[in-house]
Amino acid sequence: MNLGIIKYNQGDYDGSLNYFNRAANMRKEFYSTNYSQIILSLKWIAFIYYKKQSYDRAIEFYEQCLRIDEASSIPEQLTIDKFLRELSDIKRIQLQYESSLAYELNCLLMREKVLPPNHQDIGKSLSNIGLCYEHLNQRKLALDYYKRALVVYEQCLLATDDRWTIESKIEELSIEINQLNI
Repeated sequence: MNLGIIKYNQGDYDGSLNYFNRAANMRKEFYSTNYSQIILSLKWIAFIYYKKQSYDRAIEFYEQCLRIDEASSIPEQLTIDKFLRELSDIKRIQLQYESSLAYELNCLLMREKVLPPNHQDIGKSLSNIGLCYEHLNQRKLALDYYKRALVVYEQCLLATDDRWTIESKIEELSIEINQLNI
């Protein structure tokens, strides 16, 4: 694994992928129940494919991480949300907003089960859902989710930049909805 990280830091993505694939295969063979270590190798592979803009390959490995994590995680433990978020982000990059929305809604459900209602990550999910609805031309739904995100961000001291972004989005969408009489 360390050699994979070194190769990644050198910008040698293909060399890095080689080492992480080898690490993942060895961990699957010799440490088949050490799911966190297997996931770590697969997550690096997915991340490097993402950096290479090989999004379909990144999705393939993030989905492997998600399946392993779902099968091995403890209920009420928040671990799969990061994979759902990554998958949602990639689908948004690919302009596949309906798929992104599905991942993001699942991510929100997971976060709402475990995190306090005013947690910044819940605000981020709400904001991302609003963004998907905005791109799907469902402005009223987008506005509703942005407003919900703003309520969360107003309770988070560290979410100042997020709050300003959401306030701007709410203002823009409100004006657009009024102009279009939606």
